[in-house]
Amino acid sequence: MRLQRRTAPLLGLVCVIISVTLMAQSIGALPSGLIDLMLRGWPALLVLGGLAVLLRDRFPLSGLIALVVSVALTAGIAYYAFDARAQQQRSDNRQPIEQVLPANITLLRLRVQALDTEVELLRSLDAVPLVTGEFVGSSDNTFDVSYELLPDDSVTLTIAEVRTSGFPFLETVGRGALQLELPPGVPMDVEFVSEQGNIILNLSGTALERLNVNARGGDVIVTLPSYQPLFTGDVNTLGTIEAQNGDLTIRVPEDVAGRFELNRGGSGVVPQFNPDVYNYLQGDVLEARLIDIADIAVRYTLTAPRGLIRLDVPESPSG
Repeated sequence: MRLQRRTAPLLGLVCVIISVTLMAQSIGALPSGLIDLMLRGWPALLVLGGLAVLLRDRFPLSGLIALVVSVALTAGIAYYAFDARAQQQRSDNRQPIEQVLPANITLLRLRVQALDTEVELLRSLDAVPLVTGEFVGSSDNTFDVSYELLPDDSVTLTIAEVRTSGFPFLETVGRGALQLELPPGVPMDVEFVSEQGNIILNLSGTALERLNVNARGGDVIVTLPSYQPLFTGDVNTLGTIEAQNGDLTIRVPEDVAGRFELNRGGSGVVPQFNPDVYNYLQGDVLEARLIDIADIAVRYTLTAPRGLIRLDVPESPSG
């Protein structure tokens, strides 16, 4: 009688994967963070072996089923671990930011690009043309600052968050916080892009000419200044403020009349506003009742396809 030789393709596949991984590590082709994750996940081999034994001769393709279940289990646990750590505030890295601006500056184009970081912009109490701040977060993240002075005495200042490693260690995963103080007397064109994190832009007391915000995750709160832009007339939009997956709150001073074109993306969430101050017009527009006679008038597009758009008009201290 001829005996059929039993093979173990699953064991062979595991050996090949381990060998390829060790070779890639030896030549430096794998990020240190990914290697750390693999070392943490080695007990998955025990799960794989146990499932292979339990399912053998009971189900067709038992080895493939064991492999799929083991990979899914490991991926689920890894996702939960990284997601839990991502909600924690990190303080491993403290990076001061300071950029001196020319005394005769005509316009500051501020470009801020953030990843998983809570961001706050506010007016400096010092009239010196200077942008200062600090980033507190993970050692895997840092902010690059680039400065360009143009012939017309305008400045483009870019502050961009980057990851220093392609795949972070589990211990270094977490949220950061960036605070920037802006000079009050310098005309500014602000452009802000964020991947994740709540955004607070307290621009009260600044000379804000234009503002564009694209926050892909988190809530956005913007306080507009009592300032009439010089470079763009009140018939043109001054920018788009967008919270793709969060709520959007705009705080408008009493002496500022606004026209806000809403883009709610079919969410059906009714905007909140004071009907004594603003009219709700056809076309999904909020417009100040006194916009035709106001000394200061601004116009923005507000986008919140999955959240609430709220328009606040705080009373002045004397009121």
